Amino acid sequence: MRRDEFLHFVFIPVVLGIIGGFSAILFRKLIAFFKFLFVNINFLHNDVFYLFTMPFIFLFSYFLINKLLINTSNITLDHIAKKISLMAGNFSIIKGLLVLFLTSLNIGFGLPVGREAPIAKLGGLLGEIFIKIIKVAKVNIPIYLAAAVSSAIAATFNAPLAGVILAIEIIVGRINTYIIIPLIVSTATATLIAREFLGDYTAFFVPHLEFSNIYFYIVPIVGVVFALLSVVVFYFFEFFRKLRVTLKDYWYKIVVFNGFLVGLLIWAVPEIRGVGYEYITALFKNGFDFYQVFIITFTKLIAIIITFGSGLFGGLMSPSIFIGAFGGYMIGDFFIHLGADPRVLALVGSVAMLAGISKAPLRSTIIIIELTHSYQLLIPSLIASSITAFIVSKYEPGGYFKRSLIQKGIDIENPNVLRFLDKMKVYSYLVYIEPLRADLSVKEAFLHFRKNNFKSMPVVDENNKLIGVLSFKDIRLKLKNKNEKIKNVLNTHPIVWRENYKSDEIVKVLGLISSEYVPYVNVSGEYEGMVNLKKLLKDLSMIDRYKII
Repeated sequence: MRRDEFLHFVFIPVVLGIIGGFSAILFRKLIAFFKFLFVNINFLHNDVFYLFTMPFIFLFSYFLINKLLINTSNITLDHIAKKISLMAGNFSIIKGLLVLFLTSLNIGFGLPVGREAPIAKLGGLLGEIFIKIIKVAKVNIPIYLAAAVSSAIAATFNAPLAGVILAIEIIVGRINTYIIIPLIVSTATATLIAREFLGDYTAFFVPHLEFSNIYFYIVPIVGVVFALLSVVVFYFFEFFRKLRVTLKDYWYKIVVFNGFLVGLLIWAVPEIRGVGYEYITALFKNGFDFYQVFIITFTKLIAIIITFGSGLFGGLMSPSIFIGAFGGYMIGDFFIHLGADPRVLALVGSVAMLAGISKAPLRSTIIIIELTHSYQLLIPSLIASSITAFIVSKYEPGGYFKRSLIQKGIDIENPNVLRFLDKMKVYSYLVYIEPLRADLSVKEAFLHFRKNNFKSMPVVDENNKLIGVLSFKDIRLKLKNKNEKIKNVLNTHPIVWRENYKSDEIVKVLGLISSEYVPYVNVSGEYEGMVNLKKLLKDLSMIDRYKII
């Protein structure tokens, strides 16, 4: 094994795994400390104390966030992935440490937030410090940062496979041996460390659940319900974001009031406090009646909307899993007479809600299935999560192509990017590549490719209307039949850029095309040139680059 291979496949991933594993352990210790502190200062020795502590925690968090940070937005896995893809890291040390401190404080004192994204942020930050010290090649930085983030998640959930899927689906977006081996090594190392120091635990207990074909008819309903619930959550998050801007001079007062509301909700329904995994365990072990799960589900939902809407830090994964589990159990109560077990739909619901919030159906499914060892429910979980992610993606900029565009360096969530696409002059990106005629032979087309050095070329008819695209790969496969006409070889249904395309249709083109050029046709279908996507992607990637996270 060469030195560079040892560093890439063994040494660096192992160190990043150690960093990720101990990041999770450090976070657990901090949370335990603040829980201990809360218990010892609770002079009332009951849940009424939340009415006093929550307003203080809200105001304290508001003060620190707005005094110490320029960008006060909460940390999510999507934000971390965007930071890695668009800026190769450059995590803020101040924000990373503040997120660690405030999230630990929030969870320890009972706020209904999660720990996963902040742990991923800490793993990414410490991993970035390490790779800067050893000075790795720039091309490898996203791989190593993905390994650092995914190892922290793997250690948190005791789920190494889910950590690898997270890195591939959300951050890297590519699969090859050069990428996947470091990810596996780092997540496995982190998981082993977490098991050694924290035990071979699961975040919550799920008994063995029996699979039945009846769930194939119920699971789509679960997917739709949690898709709508996810859309509602995003709507209110955006509503609160605008409200914070409009009422910024009075927001500190509103924050105190919101803190009192959340304290009131926790006092009334104690099951919603903190991460809540112990209550999910109770749900699967002992069950709850319909009235209880209804109250718990919607009280938790209201509490997280108020908490995150107020601008506090914390993860969304745990609250999503919680709401999905209790909400799924509630849905299952409606189908008991059909022989359905509400606990099965509780597990599927946790997957669906997590997929709706994260828009990552594969990772959401794997993380819950691996965490609970419920492999017999893999198919219904995949169906529910796919339905949820499909519906939710229709309500956001970039939709289905958001992550592929981010991995290409485009922040499609930036409204200035969409405005640029709507107002751009496409002719400034047009390159005229002489089209081929459909009656050319394979041999003649081959000579054109050798002369022009393009990977693909447009093919037109006698009226200059585009009828397809011919790639060099198509030609190479047909060289034995040199006299065959290219009209029998070309792709007659290529992706094209039409003259009247709006920003959403352009986003689809950018998300699907991996080549450097795409044909451009006018409203009559006549070929006018090839859009230079490489140049366009470069310009798009530079829009407001300094504003990212």
